[in-house]
Parts: sequence; C-alpha cells; structure tokens
Amino acid sequence: MMKRPCAIKIIRPEKAGNPQVIVRFEGKVRATAKLSHWNAIDIYDFGRTDDGTFYYVMEFLPGHNLGELVDGHGTLPTARIVHLMTQFCNALAEAHEHGLVHRDIKPANIFCADRGGLFDVAKLLDFGLAKPTTDVEYVGLTQEGSITGSPFFMLPEQATGSDQVDARSDIYSLGAVMYFLATGKPPFVYEQPIKVMVAHASEAPPLRELNPEISVELEEIILRCLEKESDDRFQDAQSLQDMLAGVPCQDAWSNHVAAQWWRDYGCPERKEMEKEALEMAAV
Repeated sequence: MMKRPCAIKIIRPEKAGNPQVIVRFEGKVRATAKLSHWNAIDIYDFGRTDDGTFYYVMEFLPGHNLGELVDGHGTLPTARIVHLMTQFCNALAEAHEHGLVHRDIKPANIFCADRGGLFDVAKLLDFGLAKPTTDVEYVGLTQEGSITGSPFFMLPEQATGSDQVDARSDIYSLGAVMYFLATGKPPFVYEQPIKVMVAHASEAPPLRELNPEISVELEEIILRCLEKESDDRFQDAQSLQDMLAGVPCQDAWSNHVAAQWWRDYGCPERKEMEKEALEMAAV
C-alpha cells in the first residue's frame, strides 16, 4: 500500500514442506531484521502466502553487486576498495555483535548502491547461510560437516568440513572479496570445485603477480585476512576497519567522485524506479 519499490525473496513451495528449512528460514529473517545499520539490507516484512510460500520483503537497491561491478568495469582502485570495505566492516561488526556469522560473503552479496543522495553505499545482503551463534533454538540446524557457501570465496574451516566458524571466518571471506576487487579473480581458480576448496585450506594465493600496482599496505591487509589459521587473521571487523583507515590512497574516493562515476555509467534500475514512482503518484 505504500507503493514503494521493494525486493521479495521466497522459499519455493516445493521446499516449504521441510520443517527444518522453514525453521532455519524464519530464524535467519528474524536475525537479519535485528540489524539496524545503514550498511545492512533493511527488512520490511515477512510472512507466508496461502499456498505455503515463505517470503520476506526488503529494500530495493538501485546499483550493482560487486561481481557485476568488476565484470562490467574492471578492477577497482585502492581508494574505492577501502571506501566500500570500510562501510561493509561497519555492517559486519553489528551482525557479529548479534552473534550472527554470515558464512556466505562473496561479491554477489555485497551491493554498491545509490541511497539517500549518496553514491557507492555498501550494503550487506543475503543471510541465507547465516548462522546465529547465540540463539540456542537455531544452533545445530545446519548439519555438522556439511559444505555450505560459494567455493571461490569459501573459508578454510568450511573447506575442511569444520563447524567451528566465528567472526574471523567472515573476515577470511571478506579478504577473498578484496582480492577479487583488486585482481578481477577469486584467490583460487580451478575447474573442479573440490580443488578450489583444497586450495583455500592449503595454498597461498598470488596477489602482486596479478596486480603489481597494489599498495603494500592493502596487500598486507588482504593476505592477513586470507590466513589459513583464524588466530592469524584480524580478530574482528573493527580491527580490519582500523587497518583500512591507514591505507594511503593516491586519490580519495569521495561522494563527489562516486557521484561522477555514477553519472558516467548510470544505473538503469534507478531510472526505471523514478519512472514507476511518477506513475504511481499519478494514480
């Protein structure tokens, strides 16, 4: 009735008959709805239709996920990586404070949006694999030893089938995303997913070979995030954010610079939204 654009995510009816899936889905939506940070997706509503389809309604974001951004425009400059990742650390810190580990951080789940007159607003999306660590009723609903997440951005703990995930696990996946933004590729690329998983647990990714222009400071941050042992990574999102703040950037990525980039490349979704808003206002 508010006639504003929104996005709807559903559980397909053929999956809705599994009680465990339903409980997990409801728990994740409630956990996500607790997040209030500007850089986390905003949940508007949640429920089920008459035919048993579960859904939740969230804000519609005009813009691009980071995978689309790199695929369409190439690797990002250091200043833009720092700008986006600093925001993302804010949202991740709040999620971790609520005992929520995302477990599926990848370029498709980080959105670069135009919101409230600001450009390059980072948004944390899709807690579809999120694991609440403080709500007892939901702990253990992911089968122990099961493999979840995206192999290209999977953390060593998941690759080895370990259920011991925490905030430092998300830090690893975020490091893999930064690697992708800086090089245009995931840390490990093999045709067989199992080889990618083994590499996450045992190999060191080449970074400077793929991007000789990367700053020493950003390279050190990315490689520390990608340490195999969780004790060797940044221990929380705030520590990572503090280090990102110290990365020297030749050209600052301000809202003014971001606005110029958006004017140059545009966002078809926003133009369509503005058109629909005018049409609805006339009804």
